[in-house]
This record gives sequence, C-alpha cells and structure tokens, in this order.
Amino acid sequence: MKVYPLGRIPSPFDKRDYNLTSFIPDKLLKKSMMPLKLSQSWNFPAEPLDQGEFPHCVGFSGANFGINSPVNTMYTNEDGHKFYYLCKEIDGEPLKENGSCIRSIAKVLKNVGRIDVYAFAYSMDMIKWWIINKGPMIAGTIWTLGMFEPDSANIIHPTGEILGGHAYLLNEWTENNYIGIQNSWGNYWGINGKAYISATDFEKLFAYDGEVMTTVELPLIIETNNSIFMKFLKSLIDLFCCK
Repeated sequence: MKVYPLGRIPSPFDKRDYNLTSFIPDKLLKKSMMPLKLSQSWNFPAEPLDQGEFPHCVGFSGANFGINSPVNTMYTNEDGHKFYYLCKEIDGEPLKENGSCIRSIAKVLKNVGRIDVYAFAYSMDMIKWWIINKGPMIAGTIWTLGMFEPDSANIIHPTGEILGGHAYLLNEWTENNYIGIQNSWGNYWGINGKAYISATDFEKLFAYDGEVMTTVELPLIIETNNSIFMKFLKSLIDLFCCK
C-alpha cells in the first residue's frame, strides 16, 4: 500500500465565517422539500493533479476546485504548489512545509479573484444539497490508513489508524449516497485520481473535526430590490469577512 503525503490542519475558529445555512432556504433542506434530483456529478476536465511528496494538499484542493465544473480554470501542479505557499503566507509561516487549513485556501482563492465569498457547511444535509444543486466543495478531514487504497469498487473506507489530515474536492453525489472525491495524488490513486466514500463514512469524518467549504453568491436568498443596500452589504463583507 502506497502512503501519500497529507497536510491539512483544522481551521482555527473564526466567528466571521459564513454559515452555508444562510445561503440555502430552510424549506429546501427539509426532506419533504428536497429536489427530485437525487444525484449530480460535476465534471473534472483535466488530468488529475499530483502534489508529489509535499504536504500541499490544501493548495491542490483549491486548484482542483478551480479546474472542476462549473468553473473550469485549467490550473496545474505548479498552481497547486503556488496556492499552498500563498496559504502559508496567510498562516504567518512563509515557506514552512507543515500543511495548512481550509480557510487559508479560501482566502487565497478570494485574493486571486477566483471566488468572491465563501461559507462553511455544518451538516450533511447542507453538503448534499449543495453538491446536487450548486457545485463542488472543498473538504478537510482526518485521513486513515485504510483510506489510502480504494477497494475493488473504487470505494475508500476510514479504517485503521489516523495518519493525519487531508484536503480534497467533493464533486459528486450518487443516487445510492456515495460522494465522489477528486484527489491530488495523480492518476495512480483510485480511477483517474478519483474514488468514492459512502455518505455514512464521510459523516463520521466530518464529525471528527472535519470541515467543508464552498463559494457562495451573496444575493442567493436575500430578497431585495435595493441595489444600494446590496452594494453596501457587499462592502461590509469585503471589509470584515474573508480577509
């Protein structure tokens, strides 16, 4: 079994973080109101990225987010490494090879103009709804020994000892409740760099100090015709959040 490099550190608490709940109407999260669509796969139109032997998964998760539909910016391995080092500048540890956190890559993507506002999910219902209806998400969780090698069905299982933390992209939700993971370990992991984990198993990882983040558009559920108010609210976000 090949053991690949990890490198995700849990994001420190920040009360300024947006909760994804604010961007999904409550009625849409209720099971009785869930959309008829039960699955979605967001295309990854490139060769899998490979972080090599470096703990740069956080930077690469941001590059994968940009590559994946619906964004489709053709980032490269070089960009993944660049994003990592930009994360370390935000962390206050320039060039240090000790990993980074999901919030830092969110700030990097904002600083380079790739995203505008980001928010964190705090429930599996939020994660499911967003992947099916809106797009991919960046996840950061623990990573166990059993997760390095997918089984014959290309499914990973969180068994064995915890070896560290890892950041990766969630870009699919299947009808039988498996989540697609686009990784940054090249073609050799999974099938073309992608494998699956059951929603049940992912929920266990998520509960163990995991985090899931995505980009959001502020006007999604704020109903107002006052464009001046929207501009003012946007300026407040730029001033106080995601800096």
